[in-house]
Amino acid sequence: MPSAEQMPVGQHKAASDQAPNARVRDLILAMVMVALCYLCVATQPALAAQTVEVRDGDTTINRISVRDQTRLRIERGRVLDVSGDVYDAQKAPGGRVLVLKDEEQGEVYLKPVPPVSMRGMDGSLLPGSMVSAIPAIKLDIKTDRGTVGLLLQPADVVGDTITLRISGGELRSASQDQRGSKANPHIRAAKALTLAMAAPALAGEVPSQRLPRGGQEVALWKEARFVLVARYDLPGLVGDAYELTNLSAQPMVIDERELYAPGVVTVGLRHLNLAPGASTSVWIVRQAGND
Repeated sequence: MPSAEQMPVGQHKAASDQAPNARVRDLILAMVMVALCYLCVATQPALAAQTVEVRDGDTTINRISVRDQTRLRIERGRVLDVSGDVYDAQKAPGGRVLVLKDEEQGEVYLKPVPPVSMRGMDGSLLPGSMVSAIPAIKLDIKTDRGTVGLLLQPADVVGDTITLRISGGELRSASQDQRGSKANPHIRAAKALTLAMAAPALAGEVPSQRLPRGGQEVALWKEARFVLVARYDLPGLVGDAYELTNLSAQPMVIDERELYAPGVVTVGLRHLNLAPGASTSVWIVRQAGND
């Protein structure tokens, strides 16, 4: 049995042995925490590109970076021309989006031009600017797979890629697209009315009526709730704005062709795919008198 004089020596040795072990343990723990933090950062998902399904002749609504360039490409196709609110230093200095063409790849790069009140000396967006106050930008995109409209809402996000997956149009050449560019005035009016419903800021003086008490529910599908929320009028045309909600427990894929009925001219949706409980705006333009 150790003497009383030996006990402190033994205890001192034990304490001195434990100190390095504790330091090693703390060092290992710190290294593990650093590794975990690095792993979490490294595995953060990258900003996903936007793949948009749209039919030839329809208009889609998308977000666009107000600070960075946004790449626009066509799935299995090429961009032939971009028209609309396009900036040109000589011809259209009041244009609101700069378009840079990549002729080799058949793509374009879009960069919004901030309003003068939000623009610095170098043309860039001033810090602290209210991006949400910038109105949407309307463009028409002519491609070898059809012509679609883009309603772009500037947002303070990182620039990414918008891929248009166009259906309902045949592969065509640039010369064919030019020959077919003179659309029926009735169709052009229907597209303008769709834009007025999708972006009220662009509606101008189009007469509209919002339905009271949350709108009028319309029978559609048992797994969906379909509510008429507003109505717009143009000579010979009526635009109905709806909200469609997925009531089922399964994802819903919407085919806008199912919403066509006698007298309907155009159908537009904000989203074609709905998660359970999710909603989307639906815009239907029909001939007046087809109630």
